[in-house]
Amino acid sequence: MQKVDIAISYYGKPYQTMVTLFSLLEHSRGYVDKIYLSIEKKQPYKDAWQGVCKIKEVFEKQGVIIIYPERFVPWMSDVNPNGLDEAIRLSLRYQYALEKTDKPYVLICHNDMLYRRDLIGPMLQRFAETSDNLVGVGRIGQCWNCSAFFAKKCNPETFEQYKPTQEELLRQMDEYPTPREQRDRKLVQEGFVHPLPECRLNEYACLINVDLYRQSTIPNGPVPYFGGVWDGSDTAAAWFRYSYLHGLKFQNFYYEEYADHAPFSAVSNGNDADNNRFIYEDIERQAREYMIKHYHPDEYSTATKFQIAKMVTGKRIDKWYSKLRNRLRR
Repeated sequence: MQKVDIAISYYGKPYQTMVTLFSLLEHSRGYVDKIYLSIEKKQPYKDAWQGVCKIKEVFEKQGVIIIYPERFVPWMSDVNPNGLDEAIRLSLRYQYALEKTDKPYVLICHNDMLYRRDLIGPMLQRFAETSDNLVGVGRIGQCWNCSAFFAKKCNPETFEQYKPTQEELLRQMDEYPTPREQRDRKLVQEGFVHPLPECRLNEYACLINVDLYRQSTIPNGPVPYFGGVWDGSDTAAAWFRYSYLHGLKFQNFYYEEYADHAPFSAVSNGNDADNNRFIYEDIERQAREYMIKHYHPDEYSTATKFQIAKMVTGKRIDKWYSKLRNRLRR
């Protein structure tokens, strides 16, 4: 059985992350080797750091490797693709796994997924059936942000065929405005016409051909990194665009038949929780209840509890623990 490695970026949501890992391993354990969990240096809320301790204890034996990037590159910030040193490069989302893996494929996924079936096997089958230049399989396009979709001109299956003019796209934006109209309009005016600005391989769940990725991306090729963001585009949109123009291929794969994104969110949107503490805590509560019911009692060793307490109380716990240890030695 073909083994793949997993790349997940951890930005808060510890219980949702654990549900993601539990459900992925439940359905796809036979395909999974290492899981690279990259911890973003800036976290939305304090519970995120406590969650890392819990995840490490529960999943370390399952092949989860916790990565603390040396540098901090804020999400959605523009990154100059030229001359990135290794520390910055490996701090980009998912890049550590894509550079360090020894597997031919890496599954990139969000940390707020609930897997209901194995999707790695069917994705690998797509690669087996396609011989030339297939670099990525997954859900193509953020069509919910794209005027061409609402104009019924384009969809994930036809993104290659629909090649409008710049003027046509701008007219569509007037007729079918979307939440990201201003940014997309700017990109189209600058020449980002095809692939369309909202075209990308969605990072919720996608499988990457590692060799083709490494050959084509900087410094070996002209293509920017998957996790880099340039020209105001969303994550992986620049990589998708330049990979496609470089001759690489993509296949649409509807992950929704296999997994749910943001399953505990009323609107299936993970970003809302990052900016709203009430939503965040409600979603995490649901994820914790789901985890306890299906996978794990949410109980941890004394060592992990100590580490969490240390984070909460700071250096005072060190003095308390030192006194306790001395008493036990007597």
